[in-house]
This record gives sequence, C-alpha cells and structure tokens, in this order.
Amino acid sequence: AVRALSLDKGQELAIPASGWGIWPRFAKQPDPFRREEAKVFWDKECLLDGQSWLAGFVQGVSASMVFVPLLSWTEDDGGSVGALRLAVSGVRVDNVLLELILATVLRGEPGAAVQAILPVLVGPARPEGGFGPFPFHKLARLSDAPSRATNAQAAAVLRILGVVEEKVQAVLRLSVQQVVDSVL
Repeated sequence: AVRALSLDKGQELAIPASGWGIWPRFAKQPDPFRREEAKVFWDKECLLDGQSWLAGFVQGVSASMVFVPLLSWTEDDGGSVGALRLAVSGVRVDNVLLELILATVLRGEPGAAVQAILPVLVGPARPEGGFGPFPFHKLARLSDAPSRATNAQAAAVLRILGVVEEKVQAVLRLSVQQVVDSVL
C-alpha cells in the first residue's frame, strides 16, 4: 500500500492510516482488485448521480490529503485555467476556481486533510499528439479582481467547515490571479 508521498526538497510525508483505510461514504468505491493503490477522489468518476454535487465536491476536496488539480490552457484560450479569464464577469460560480480556492485555504488548516497541492499542468494539444508546455506567459491575462460569485460561494462553504472568519473575509478579496498563483 502507498504509505508516504515525496514532496519538494527531499521531504517525505507519511500517509496516516486514515488515508488508506475506509472509503468515504460520499464517493463510489474503486475496483476491489486495486487495494494496493492510493485512494483517489476524481469528481468526474466519484460524484454520485442524485447526490448534492456541491456537498460531494466539498467533501472530496476537504477529505483529500493531496489535491491534484489538472490545470490546462488551450490554444484558443480555453481549458480549466484559460477559461478563468471570464470568471469575473457575470454571477456564475466557476467550479474550477471554487475548487482551487477551497484547496488553498484548507491546505494546512487544522482539522482538514489537505496537506499538499500538486498541480498537473497541460498546455495546448500538439498536432502530432500529446500536449505542449503550459503557457505561463498567459497567466498575466487572468483578472486581478475577485470573482464575486465564486468567492462568495467559497466563503459560505468555508464558514460551514469552521474556518475562522478572518480567513473567510480574506477569501472574498482574493483575485482570480492570486488563486491560480497560490496553486502554482
């Protein structure tokens, strides 16, 4: 079984028994023949139909020891990060931004499981197959203003999770660019 993770600077993080024990109730159980692998909560596969998406999503992020977001920026300025250029306009909650905010605030928070954020960076698709490097130079296109709807939703969730009000208020002021920078 996976019992430790290697982090930056040669640091190794032991996974407590709770990290490889009983599967959480809010998620579908993995293939029983894969008992020697780490437990993974992948929202696309683990969120159950008919269940509250937000509740399952929040539980998945808050119960994860290592948060591994797939951050992409496509040639046409789409992808999970490229699309965040539009997160400030309108009243729609952006689920990717919400997930990033929750993980960054919960990382190291007493009582939360999140201990590390390890993003996977994906650039534009290559014609010959695969993906190119992540376009870091495009990050300057992200807004230096908060996404009011997303930040308000994150603040509401963090209050329910018992995060101190000072941190909740700071979340309301986080810009899209600051959130992405904190994950990278």
